Amino acid sequence: MMTFRLILCLYVVMLMSAVNTATAVHLSGWRDKARNLYREGIAFRKSGRQEAARQCFAAAIKADSSYTAAYSALGDIYFERKSYADALGYCRKAQELGATNMSRQIGLSFYYLRQYDNALEALQQARREEPGNMTVTYQLAQLYAQLGYYRESINAYQELLSTDSTYTAAWYELGMMSFNTADFEGAVRSFDKAAALGCKQDAAFLFNTGVAWLRLEQTDKGIAYLRKAQQLQPDDEQILFNLAHACYNKGDFDAAIIQWENVLRLQPTNAFVMFMLGKSYMGKGDKEKGMVLCDKATAMDTTR
Repeated sequence: MMTFRLILCLYVVMLMSAVNTATAVHLSGWRDKARNLYREGIAFRKSGRQEAARQCFAAAIKADSSYTAAYSALGDIYFERKSYADALGYCRKAQELGATNMSRQIGLSFYYLRQYDNALEALQQARREEPGNMTVTYQLAQLYAQLGYYRESINAYQELLSTDSTYTAAWYELGMMSFNTADFEGAVRSFDKAAALGCKQDAAFLFNTGVAWLRLEQTDKGIAYLRKAQQLQPDDEQILFNLAHACYNKGDFDAAIIQWENVLRLQPTNAFVMFMLGKSYMGKGDKEKGMVLCDKATAMDTTR
């Protein structure tokens, strides 16, 4: 009886050993298949055949559902296609499986999906993962700005510029953040630095710089920038309104009349603009015409 039991136990051990060996061979075969498919996908990507690469990476995952690199590669492909929901899913799976430095792509995918709080959390994590990656710092600075966290945005821009002081766009955007926190001296310094580095001085740049100088009570400088902005966008109501106000405050009533009339042409029912036009005529010395316009503006305002 004892001999039978020993033989039976030996048989079970041999059977289990055979099963384990077969399983190991089976798993090894699937992993080899997944690895080969992944390598084919990489080759296709290098040759520009993105769809063929996508199919290979997907097949690699089907062969081995824990193939981390294939998930990461699929995340890249879907991100490039702007399929951000798919990119997010594959990138998060890769991260769960141990892939490093995935938070940046996850954060940007959240951003483009307009899930800004999740984007902020992921980009903050990316900053910890890649402390030397200034691209992450720049993206985080922009996101802070968009969410209204101006002080945090300023800190991020300053960190970036301490590493690369030639980052033109960052200087301009830092100027905008300084403007939003009422640091107008800081704003014009940053705008000037951006301009010196070749930042395009379009109407928006000139307008923002001009208004910053006006806030510093540098009226002539402010007007000069606003006039340049007006040349580029002659019917921009914001530019015209601020220019009219600046000319009026300076006491240049002839110039103020021209600019208030420009605004009124675009906003014929704006009682405030009509009133200021009347005040400008009175400042010029034409009190009768000025009074008529002011009375008309008052009547217009009270009938609303």
